[in-house]
Amino acid sequence: MASVAYSFACLTVLASLAARAADGLALPRPEKRFGRMEREVIQQRRLNTSALNTALAFEPYHDLATRTTAAPGVQQPRQSNILFSPLGLASALALLSRVSGSESRIQALEALGLGANSTERSVEATISALTDLQHRLALQEGGGGGAGVQRAESDAGAGTEAGTGAAAGVGPGDAGNRADVDDAAENKTKDQLRMWSDLHINGKSSLDYDSFLSRPQQTGPAAANTSFKTLMKDLEGSDKLELNNFVYFKGRQPFERRHTVPRSFQLNATTSVEVAMMFRDDSSEAMMLYDTNCSATVVRLAQSERLASLLLLPKAELQPLEDCLSHSRMSFWLSNLKPGRAEILFPKFQLRKSYSLEGLLRTAGVSSLFSDSADFSAISAKKTLKLVKARHEVKLEVEETKSEDGGRPDIMLDFSVPPRITFNRPFVFIIYDDVTGLVLLIGRMMDPTDV
Repeated sequence: MASVAYSFACLTVLASLAARAADGLALPRPEKRFGRMEREVIQQRRLNTSALNTALAFEPYHDLATRTTAAPGVQQPRQSNILFSPLGLASALALLSRVSGSESRIQALEALGLGANSTERSVEATISALTDLQHRLALQEGGGGGAGVQRAESDAGAGTEAGTGAAAGVGPGDAGNRADVDDAAENKTKDQLRMWSDLHINGKSSLDYDSFLSRPQQTGPAAANTSFKTLMKDLEGSDKLELNNFVYFKGRQPFERRHTVPRSFQLNATTSVEVAMMFRDDSSEAMMLYDTNCSATVVRLAQSERLASLLLLPKAELQPLEDCLSHSRMSFWLSNLKPGRAEILFPKFQLRKSYSLEGLLRTAGVSSLFSDSADFSAISAKKTLKLVKARHEVKLEVEETKSEDGGRPDIMLDFSVPPRITFNRPFVFIIYDDVTGLVLLIGRMMDPTDV
């Protein structure tokens, strides 16, 4: 009888809990639940991560990696360092979609993962999702970023403010809440993400890349936004458009500064250079795997609560790994990484690259915007209006954190990767948003001394 009574009591408790859930009185959820909810919100807003990563990350990377000669306006010879920002490219395309019409607009939207028959509502949802993502990342990574696309409440013809440029990662509605949050000392210890997209008439740019880097970080409303109304007035005396798309990211990897030492980096079979090599012992857990299909070791290191890096070290030659790069392969890595402990040596470096947007976006099918048939009817009736220059410039700084992140208790693992992983030869890196899976920056390091 006691056993029956106990079983009945258990069933009663379970029924009660089920009833509470049905009534909307949810039980406490793990913290990871927030991440899933955020992913659902972004998916509802039509941010097609797979299409964005494919068109704006992996296809341009393959194109750059396989070029034997530099294309016009693109200083990227074979086997040199590569660095560009898919999120920055998305920002530029969202801006161009605001000012273009006809086939030019369709191509820009298709590269953003939107079909030719997409409704204006879905277009606005995608651009709004990109804007919000940039603002969230810029705010979280030190408050110093600028989202180059801002939400427009009506079309260009109404002359509303539409993001042709932004200097801060905080929208006007956030300024009052953010003014005193990030002081200079705190910003120095955080990752920093800054972005800028600026559309202007020929020779009238608001700033160049060095000016962009030297601007003080702002926490108030953007001070340099250009309205469509102002742009259309400027176009009365010119038929040439230019676009600047700038990205800067300072990433602090989980290494201690006091452990950084000079080490050799092998450029090829016969040549090496000395670089500052960051060191992390095996006391802290990392996520790793060895991909036999790509002949590469994959290491994931968290850089902040939201951003992470995938560091890809080939067993021998780099090309088999580069041939593997795709959104589906990245998803496979993220799904199969396992916790393990290993000593990790990784170079401290700075890398800056500049490209023509036309060269980066040609694999995504965006050609009309850069041709004589470009249609910018959303801002001007001039048939002669042309986009004569469109530049994408990115700088990445990889440094140590001041203190080592806390380790977890030892875990016994059957882990086949060697206990020391040394990035002392050419490798690939991917910096991505852990919530959406969107690639922020992607590149390869052939020579850490070639900045």
